[in-house]
Amino acid sequence: MMSGLWYRGLLSDERNVAGHIAAIGEQFATALEAASWPDGACLFVTTLDAGTEGAELFFSPASVSAVPHLIVLYKAEPSPPPERASATLIVGKQADWDLLPRQTH
Repeated sequence: MMSGLWYRGLLSDERNVAGHIAAIGEQFATALEAASWPDGACLFVTTLDAGTEGAELFFSPASVSAVPHLIVLYKAEPSPPPERASATLIVGKQADWDLLPRQTH
């Protein structure tokens, strides 16, 4: 049974945020490969406000059991999913965008 909770971790005060995100993506992909790539397992990132170095990491509910080490490492806590407009898919499938809520007007 899978929880519907997303987890959000903070990556802050890093001099090379982009390089660090790439490394996290590689670790994430390796863990998912070992778990046979569960459907809906993905990693999204959003950047922090302009002028602030850092990013938020969003671990999808389907990925949580495969990456507990990353959730602990980045002190991720339960969170709503990222906003679609500000998210970047780092690891996952194009269909994973459908996991994010659409903005309604």
